[in-house]
Amino acid sequence: MGFPKIFHDLIESLSQFPGVGRRSAERMAFYILKMQPKEVSELARRIEDVQKFIKPCALCNNFSTEEICSLCSSPKREKDVLCIVEEPKDIMAIEKTSQYNGLYYVLLGSISPLDGIEDLNIGKLLRRIASNQIKEVIISTDPDNDGELTAQFLIQKLSPYKVKIYRIAIGIPLGTQIEYIDSATLGKALMDRKPV
Repeated sequence: MGFPKIFHDLIESLSQFPGVGRRSAERMAFYILKMQPKEVSELARRIEDVQKFIKPCALCNNFSTEEICSLCSSPKREKDVLCIVEEPKDIMAIEKTSQYNGLYYVLLGSISPLDGIEDLNIGKLLRRIASNQIKEVIISTDPDNDGELTAQFLIQKLSPYKVKIYRIAIGIPLGTQIEYIDSATLGKALMDRKPV
């Protein structure tokens, strides 16, 4: 073993982060040991602040410190176009393209039969569409099996409404996640969206 249990416990905790293997967790743990006490306290405070103050936006489910997020409350956004994504991290990826200026709706997941998720709680989304303020919807779920199932579910649920429905364009490799796509490819996919 060679190191105290608390050090191994830290490595174990860090290795639970997505994409962080044992070696990366060890490097982070060693880095934390070299940090000044003030830096460690600041890092711990920031982690606590994220847990304490960030909550879902009442309109779109994006991360926010206010009841309504900065995107939904911005007067500069197109209020009649809605991009539907699976997770808040997808908004960050789309915003990096600078090709989209509408609003968002975050599903907070996808339909995944293997995980037992056969349906999504989209009541808030349907109420927003029923208000007739949204004229165009872009379904930007991941182009993998779960994302495609989710897109088909949304198309079925949104079809009765007077709204144009688009699916994010082809050009994004199948099986990949939106957050890992380069900005140019993602921007092009948004610009070349097609009706469904």
